[in-house]
Amino acid sequence: MPQLRQNIITGEWVVFAPERAKRPSDYISVSAERTQKKEDCPFCVDSKRSEYEKRIKEHDGPFTYVITNKYPAFVEDESTCAAASYRVEDEFYRMKLSLGGHDVVVIKDHDLGLPDFSNAVWEDMFRAFKERYKYFKTLCNVEYVMPIYNHGPQAAASIEHPHAQIFASAIIPNIIFRELSHTANYYSDHHECAFCAMIKHEREQNTRTLFENEDFIAFSFYAGRFPFEAWILPKRHMSQFVDLKPKEMENLSAICRQLFGRLNEVLNDPPVNFFVHSAPTDSMGRNLAYYHWHLEVAPRLSLYGGFELGSGVTIDIIAPEQAAEYLRLGRTRRARKN
Repeated sequence: MPQLRQNIITGEWVVFAPERAKRPSDYISVSAERTQKKEDCPFCVDSKRSEYEKRIKEHDGPFTYVITNKYPAFVEDESTCAAASYRVEDEFYRMKLSLGGHDVVVIKDHDLGLPDFSNAVWEDMFRAFKERYKYFKTLCNVEYVMPIYNHGPQAAASIEHPHAQIFASAIIPNIIFRELSHTANYYSDHHECAFCAMIKHEREQNTRTLFENEDFIAFSFYAGRFPFEAWILPKRHMSQFVDLKPKEMENLSAICRQLFGRLNEVLNDPPVNFFVHSAPTDSMGRNLAYYHWHLEVAPRLSLYGGFELGSGVTIDIIAPEQAAEYLRLGRTRRARKN
């Protein structure tokens, strides 16, 4: 029978309908053929169309560089601090300028796919995230910063060359607002952080845990919206990503390499998005007792249908426990088992 599971972080409900499910092996992707030539790639350092000379040089790393997005969703403008809203169309609707900033963090190696990132590449990318996060926090009109990565065309990667993006916005995004609100209520009711409680619970249950090291834990999310959705959480309570210590950065890189390597091994390099959810940029956000920054990993193996789009309630068709078992076994051990 289908289940309704509630997301402990947002309060949203997700439907799990196992009778609609495929076998886990049916989610194995057919890898998209790479067609973009290096000489025409805007992100390759030596291409004729390269954006490399426009990079923000103070953020250069051994494996990455940072540029401002050519087509920004949020525009940097320090002259306008108050992102005031306006009434438009006879004062019926409301709008305001989309201020903030929008960066691209480019991996220098054109042929390096996300599953092939070394620990050093992961660490260099996270370093760039952290440095730009610190910069955007200084802007008077930025309330929120979210690094994201789109891997594969089905995950909205419009350019094959590996790259991440950083969105700095004058608003707190809708999902983050729900996370903040719901976890504040949880803290009020239970006198503890919902994320810290979830880490403790997942370690005790040990049915969805995928990887763990000294500083981080990765697990299939109990109320996942996507098949094989996984979350990575720091064990130390901290509400902002920018507070990562050097050793924690190393261990975050290591667990990301493990998780994305396993997704590649088991699901044949699936299209995937990941995004970092952190507290808002203001000084209060740095010490929130009820909010815990985390990284969410969303393989894009299914499409939203009419019910999802019309209701805002997701239907997932593979149980996180089954997904976790499938990922833990790995392709080689699973083939041996069968």
